[in-house]
Amino acid sequence: MVTSAKVKSENDIVYVTLLKNKLFIDNQYGQSTEPMRNSMQMTSNEYREFISSFGFFQNYLKKWFNNVYFKNGIAFPYNPQELYTQLEF
Repeated sequence: MVTSAKVKSENDIVYVTLLKNKLFIDNQYGQSTEPMRNSMQMTSNEYREFISSFGFFQNYLKKWFNNVYFKNGIAFPYNPQELYTQLEF
């Protein structure tokens, strides 16, 4: 998965806006037609439908995070001017 965000800090509150949240499918290898482990005995069509539905869910999740969870920002537990802060994923 690939997730990118715009992060801004102001008055001890972090404001996050997710820009992208989607499955990473490498063009070099292409999308596989079956899962690596197929304990559910999925057919190729069922697997493609699952990947498609999962992509739509990731888009919904991005919108939900932006509109609900990150809407009012997240308060820092400390003053960022006192400590060097770095956020990595």
